Amino acid sequence: MRTLLFVDCWPDIHPPGVWRDRFAAVGPMASAGGFRAEVHHFSLVDVSLVAGAAPEAVVISGSRSNLMPDPARDPVDGVGLDAFAGLTGALAAFPRLPVLGICFGHQYLNFASGGALEIMPGERADPAWPIAAEADPIFAGVAAPRCVESHCWRVAAPGAGYRVIARSADGIEGVRHAALPRVGVQFHPEYFTRPGATDDGRAIFANWLRGI
Repeated sequence: MRTLLFVDCWPDIHPPGVWRDRFAAVGPMASAGGFRAEVHHFSLVDVSLVAGAAPEAVVISGSRSNLMPDPARDPVDGVGLDAFAGLTGALAAFPRLPVLGICFGHQYLNFASGGALEIMPGERADPAWPIAAEADPIFAGVAAPRCVESHCWRVAAPGAGYRVIARSADGIEGVRHAALPRVGVQFHPEYFTRPGATDDGRAIFANWLRGI
């Protein structure tokens, strides 16, 4: 079975192979798509791990952390790009690996490629937030998705090579790289089991898996 590497970006470290409750739906979704999901904390991901694991694709998770140019401005949740040097190096070494960035992962993909992030006026927490999606394979059959949102930062300007494929009243909701197989979404497709959520997230995740 093909391997899906799930990068856990939560600040505290869980041992390799130990899933957080909030990511519990990822393994079954991967299995349904013909993949075996392996979870590793971002601090343990580097070129040697990716080369050894030989994954078919990578998912970069959400996080409580706030990615900032100067993390000292947020001593509790602030984190700099240097904390993700291992992941950044692995993605640079394997540019053809399909990547899906979710929420924080979406912000990381854009920020690491020169994009800009900004804090929102308030936290967006909604089980079925309406999203205006463009015609893109990840939204196949889900023309007007309503997905779970849980974040207080957003992408203000996409990174180099990325174009916007979805927006909402809050701004940019999705991006796709023009040359590399990388997609980022601000919402949480893996949270479709939460109360009040629609099944759109599961459909979007399944679309991404089929596109690998």
